[in-house]
Amino acid sequence: MTTDLGESWTMDSREMKNIDNKQDVKPWEQLLSMYPGLVVPIQESWKDPLSIRKIYMITPTKTRAEQIADLTRLAQTLYLIPNLFWIIVEDESQRTGRLHRLLQSFNLPFIHLNIATPDYLKPTKNQSTWRRPRGMHQKNIALQWVRENTSTNEDALVYFADDDNTYHWKLFQEIRKIQLVGVWPVGLVGELLYERPICLNGKVYSWFHYIYRKRKFPTDMAGFAIHLGLVHKHSNYLFNVSANSVGEQESNILGTMTSMNQLECLANNASKIYVWHTKTQSMFLTTTEKLRNAGMKYDLISEL
Repeated sequence: MTTDLGESWTMDSREMKNIDNKQDVKPWEQLLSMYPGLVVPIQESWKDPLSIRKIYMITPTKTRAEQIADLTRLAQTLYLIPNLFWIIVEDESQRTGRLHRLLQSFNLPFIHLNIATPDYLKPTKNQSTWRRPRGMHQKNIALQWVRENTSTNEDALVYFADDDNTYHWKLFQEIRKIQLVGVWPVGLVGELLYERPICLNGKVYSWFHYIYRKRKFPTDMAGFAIHLGLVHKHSNYLFNVSANSVGEQESNILGTMTSMNQLECLANNASKIYVWHTKTQSMFLTTTEKLRNAGMKYDLISEL
C-alpha cells in the first residue's frame, strides 16, 4: 500500500460521476467526506511518527466455511494500519488458490505461506479444539520466513494475530511503542471478560487470570508483541508442537526472549482493552449427502 492515501483507493463510475475532475478531488478525500468516522483513525495512524516502525503480523489460518468472513473482517481493520506486513500461513499441504485470490483482492502487503498440521495433533471429533496446540507449525514457518527475509538491524515488531480475533486500530499504535517486549490486556479470554497484566509505573508485578494458574506468563498470544531483533537473537527458538504444550506457548516464547521485569506495560498501564479473543462459531451446514438427495449440488468452500 502506498503512503499517498489518495492513490491507494479507486472508485467506480457511479461514484466518479459526482466528482468534478477539474477540482482534482482524490478518492481518499472523497471517502473521508462520505465516512467522517474514518478521519480520526486515519489521521492518528498514518500521521503517527512511530508508524515508520514496521509491524510483521503473523496469522495462521485454515480452510473452513467461516474463513473468508474472518479474514475479510480482519483485512478491513488492517486498511487503517500503515507500514504493516501480513504473513498468512495456511494450514494446508499446498497453498489454495481461493485463499490467495482473496488475499490479493485486499491490496495489502502480504506473503502467503503454508504447512499442514499433522493429523495426530488435530483434535478428535469429540475433543475441544483448545486441547490441541493450534497454529504452532504455521507460526514456526512464519518465524523462519521472518529470519530469512529481514535484517537483524531492522527496527520492527512481530505480532501473532489469530484470524478470528477482533482488533482495535489503536492496538497497533501501542505495538509501535515497544522497545523489546510489550504486554496489554486481552478481552474475552481465559473464562473471563479479560486477562491482564497488573502494572505499576509501566512494569508488571502481577497478573489477573483464572485458568492455567501455574503459567509463568499468564497471557494470551494476542496480548504481547516482541521486537524483531529478539527473533533474530534467539534464532533457534521454535514453538513446541507437542500435544502436551497447550497453555504454555506464550510462557515458552516470553520466557526464552525476556523476563518479567523487562516487560513493558502498554495500553494505558494495561487498563485499556484493544484486542478481544473472539471465536467465530462454526456454522451448522447441511451435509452434501442430504443436499444430493434433495437434488442440490455445490461445493461451499470452492465457491466462496
